[in-house]
Amino acid sequence: MRRRYDDYDGWPKERRRRGAAAVLIPSMVVGFAAFYVAGIWTGAAFTHSSQPKVVYIPQAPSDSAGGSQSANGKTDALPDIDGTTIVTEIYNRVKNSIFTITAVNQSQSSGQDSSEEDVGTGFLIDRQGDIATNAHVVGNAKTVEVTSGNTKYTGRVLNTDTLDDLAIVRIDAPPSLQPLPLGSSKSLQPGNLVIAIGNPFELTSSVSSGIVSGLNRSMAETDGHVMNGMIQTDAPLNPGNSGGPLLNAAGQVVGINTLIESPIEGSIGIGFAIPIDKLVELKSKLISGSTIQHAWLGIQDMFDVDSLIQQQLHLPVGYGVYVTQTTKGSPAAKAGLRGDSNATQFENAAANNSTSSTSMLKGDADIIIGIDGHKVTSIDELTQYINQDVPGQVITLKIVRGQKTIDVKVTLGQWPGQ
Repeated sequence: MRRRYDDYDGWPKERRRRGAAAVLIPSMVVGFAAFYVAGIWTGAAFTHSSQPKVVYIPQAPSDSAGGSQSANGKTDALPDIDGTTIVTEIYNRVKNSIFTITAVNQSQSSGQDSSEEDVGTGFLIDRQGDIATNAHVVGNAKTVEVTSGNTKYTGRVLNTDTLDDLAIVRIDAPPSLQPLPLGSSKSLQPGNLVIAIGNPFELTSSVSSGIVSGLNRSMAETDGHVMNGMIQTDAPLNPGNSGGPLLNAAGQVVGINTLIESPIEGSIGIGFAIPIDKLVELKSKLISGSTIQHAWLGIQDMFDVDSLIQQQLHLPVGYGVYVTQTTKGSPAAKAGLRGDSNATQFENAAANNSTSSTSMLKGDADIIIGIDGHKVTSIDELTQYINQDVPGQVITLKIVRGQKTIDVKVTLGQWPGQ
């Protein structure tokens, strides 16, 4: 499972910052405290807060469907199908194609080699024996144990895309196993029924259900990368659910469960799933072993501009993305994007847990208000556009610098470490 604990109180208070904060953590490993800092290398989004924690966790399939109305005017959340509920019918139909994945990952601690066992979920996506799961479930393992009931397989990790948190594992699957039908998150609406099947706390083949609580959510990771288009659900998710399918009322996979937000080490009903459309988009590259390239802009720290920030820093506009600081040697720095002249003092105060406020900034940084002809009002919008681009692509950013609006061309780089 993948757990992320974050000092996170929902969404922006004083301002939204993005930076190295969120982290994907395998199976039964406790998460980390993350400062939702707005440092985006490709445009990551983190929110400063102090309440709940975020937990990355494998979840099970979820589905959406409308309720049926009874004679008394009440709506049944789970309509009957031949005497059984939709959840039961779908569970029985798909359970044999959902697996427990156990990975043993090697790591170094204090100079000593050590190993750690991570447990998550995966599901069959084709007749070649390919199983989809989260990258944080398999970690750095080359082979994993894949279990269904009393049957065990040795799974070979074909490929991982750590930034999108996707992985493909191949087993010698018998012809009797049926791949799960893949749907699309584009068909979802808030309120749709969803079903999650997975292995929370290693309780295999567990099922939970809920509704789609929100769509197109953005979640930032500790390295600054932002995952866009996430599905929010109140279907309970817990450690071990990671990599499991989120199913709709037709029994189609619409998402891959990956994390929850929680003030405690468990589910409080706010879970997130990667849209299945992302897996469909990358499926052929993942199976072939091709490297999934991600574009890098290289802004170390930034935040959304609103009317309050505009007044506080005496800015000429009340929207866009304020470039607090660029990463040295990054595409943004090479293109001449300017950060705030008081950025170092501001970041040092935050790093030392001292009182830090945007009022500490001078207000002389660039403000990004557009990209390639599209208006940009927030970090989410900026990262969504950049995540659609590729390394080497030249983009045009519309910048407010002082009292002038200028265009700056930036050649995007490849995400560091890829």
